Formats: sequence, C-alpha cells, structure tokens
Amino acid sequence: MISRIEENFYRISLRMPYRLRHVNAYLFDHDKELILFDTGLNVSGSYETLEKDLTDAGMNINNIKHVFLTHAHTDHCSMAGLLQKKSGAKIYLSKAAAEECEHLRQPDSAIKQLRKFYSQQGMSPHQIDLVIEEYKYIQNIIAEFNTDSYLQENESFEFGNWKFEVIFTPGHAAGHVCFFFREKSFLLAGDHILPFISPILSPDIFDNNFRPLKAYRDSLKAIGKLPVSTVYPGHGNPFIDLNKRIYEIQKHHQKRKNNVLNNVASQPKTTYDITSELINDSVSDFDKFLILNETLIYLKELKADGVINEDIANNILVYTKA
Repeated sequence: MISRIEENFYRISLRMPYRLRHVNAYLFDHDKELILFDTGLNVSGSYETLEKDLTDAGMNINNIKHVFLTHAHTDHCSMAGLLQKKSGAKIYLSKAAAEECEHLRQPDSAIKQLRKFYSQQGMSPHQIDLVIEEYKYIQNIIAEFNTDSYLQENESFEFGNWKFEVIFTPGHAAGHVCFFFREKSFLLAGDHILPFISPILSPDIFDNNFRPLKAYRDSLKAIGKLPVSTVYPGHGNPFIDLNKRIYEIQKHHQKRKNNVLNNVASQPKTTYDITSELINDSVSDFDKFLILNETLIYLKELKADGVINEDIANNILVYTKA
C-alpha cells in the first residue's frame, strides 16, 4: 500500500510473513525521477506489489534511479538487486552494511564461522543447524547488487528540493544509517528506533570487538541531539516524541541487562544456560535464538563493566560474577 505523506513524498507499506507484518519503504518523486529508501522483502509477489503500488500512484518502477539502504537486513534490502537490474538504479549503503552482504555471498566461510561462534555460546549442533537453515534462507532471498561507493558519515545529498544527511547509527546492525532531512525536521529511521518495540540487537559473528548495545545506546544519544520533529520508522507508524521514545528504550535495555546479571552466579554458566533461565518452554526455537543473541550482547556489556568474568572451558565461553 502506498500513501502520500506530503507532495512528492510517500510511504510504501509492504507485507511480510513474520510477526512484524509490514515493512516501510519511503519514496520521493522529482520530475518523474524516483528515489527509494529501503526496498522491502524479496518474497513471492513483493516486486509485483511494489510495481502495482507505484503504477496506481501514477509512477513507474523503471524511474527508480537511486536506492538508499538503512541497513543490510533482508526486509530492508533484498529487492535492491531486482530494482537495479530493472531500472539501472544506483544503490547506496554504508561500507559495514556492504560487508555484511558480502558475507552472505560467501556462504561456506560464513556458515563455518557461524557454527564456531554459536558452539562457543553453548548451543548444541542440532540447534545450530536450525540457525544455519535460516541463514541459508536469508542468503537466497537477497538479490545481488553492485554499489559504486559507500555512504560516509554526515554526507549530504540533494534530490530536487529534498536535502538530507547520512547519520551513522550502528547497533541494530553494524552498518545501520538513518537519513535526516534537516530543513523538514524529519528522520527516516529504518530499524534504529521504532514506535512500539525495541529493535533486536545481535552480535557480529565476524567482529568480536563490536559491542552492539554500547553502539546502539551511543547512536540513540546522537539522534536525540538532532532537531527531529517526526520520525518515519521502518516498521509501524510515524511518531513525534523522539526523546521520550529514546528514554523508554534506554530504560528497557537497562532492565534487561540487570535481569541477565541476576542470572549470572558463582558457578560458571554458558550464554545458552543463562538464556534458558530467562525464558519458558513455549518460546519458539527462532525466538530462543534471538533472545540468546540479546543475552550475549548484555553479557558483553557486563564484562566491560567489570561485574562479571568471562572464561573459556573446552572451547565454550562461561560466565561468573566477579
């Protein structure tokens, strides 16, 4: 579904077969040339739906000449290659996001690293196989694309009367960016900040030094300093009180971090052990995996705070209170 926000500025809401039922892309029109921010999920019928939405609004999908990506998760980027093939669109994303896409193009080494990483967290081979199945699915739905250059922090662009800046916001993904339209005081936020849920945080299996929670909280502080009047998120409806939402999310993460600390004891526990104590048996396997990822990012911060110890036994990481 496409809806007009103001003249030449549209929101496109595309369905997804997930708990979050829709993902938002944003479109700008200038002299029939189109610029798209994020693309939606490349599943059966998605491209045709996008094409029909544009046609119904009097536009042509072939006129999409620029695609800006907030990050490299499938629901935001996986149709970029199709659009590039169809219209010759230029694709813009951060270098870190491009590197994430490159890992997906090298599945053998990625799967080897994934198996090693999650074995260290105490997951069983069967549980890791389930994760690998999901990883292969993700790899297969991202249409390959090329990019000539990477987005730079605070870089500015002009498109007709529209002017916007690139704001680096790592956390939800290492390569996540937002786009700030200073003259209009609005932010295209991707998954950096959402109106009703806290974006999922996950470790970077290729970079053990990346601290997603620290990066995310720092990024929240950075956008909180911008004169934003309206936030247009990747999921859900626009909202206006940015700093109130930042406060709610910061409070959420502090509470979850404390919960993880309360489950670390004098006896060594793996990330999987601690996660299992935080959830019940009714949670799906994939949700358990997501919760394990978040548990791990809280453990990283607690270790950095000096309140827990991390050791390795039989090639498995274990945690104890300091």
